[in-house]
Amino acid sequence: MNWYYAINGQRQGPIAQIEFEKLVSTGVINEQTLVWKEGMGDWKPYSQVKAVLVPAGGVSGSVPGTGASNDDTAVCVVSGKSFPKREMIQYEGRWVSAQHRDEFFQRIQQGMAPAGDGPVPGPYGYGGFWRRFWAKFLDGIITGVVSIPAQMLLSALILGTPNYFTYQLDMQASGGLARYFLFQGVSMVVGFGIAIAYCVYFIRRYQATPGKIALGLKLVRSDGADLTTGRIIGRYFAEMISSMTLLIGYIMAGFDREKKSLHDIICDTRVIKTRQ
Repeated sequence: MNWYYAINGQRQGPIAQIEFEKLVSTGVINEQTLVWKEGMGDWKPYSQVKAVLVPAGGVSGSVPGTGASNDDTAVCVVSGKSFPKREMIQYEGRWVSAQHRDEFFQRIQQGMAPAGDGPVPGPYGYGGFWRRFWAKFLDGIITGVVSIPAQMLLSALILGTPNYFTYQLDMQASGGLARYFLFQGVSMVVGFGIAIAYCVYFIRRYQATPGKIALGLKLVRSDGADLTTGRIIGRYFAEMISSMTLLIGYIMAGFDREKKSLHDIICDTRVIKTRQ
């Protein structure tokens, strides 16, 4: 009788009774894991069905037989450490230790999965230089347009006119120079605030800014995890370093194996493609 079980909402199986017992004994299948086999009406937690199981080896969770095969080891794709295969689970040709199971399937859901030499991108690879360039260009247009009303309001309050595009500084007017520099300073702070809020909102919610979404890109950690708010803000300011190096920090993405820019290296982030 073949069994099926669910890990992070993904159905696994079919597996034979003996393999099912191995997964129970190593903790891959625990009390809360949903399981199903032919003859059962609905999926149920393992805790509700274990009492009626008749193990192939006579004792629940036991692994019948002895010999060298039980001592075979494999390298965990997450940790890179060796474990006995009887304490691991195999998924699409990869071996995963029981303690790294949840982390592995979380990475799968994030569109990335660990491989032998470290994390690899999802099915479409890393985002290249030109795709990232046009995504950045589009984001710049969006934030520029969004900031215009705020800049016009500041100009009206500080300079006396909302049309700051054609404002002519009157050096003879009392306080004219001070008001002009005040406007420039406040305008810069507001611009930073809008840009940071734009990045934080969209990356936290969608893992990508609108420009990246339009170009089929997603921003993640090197291990596939989501970015925290602090890391998003840090990455925003790290981009300034990429700019101050005569844009070499950006150009690096065109030559790096993982398409990393300087700010990606600083903040341990990766840009991956969500489509071809």
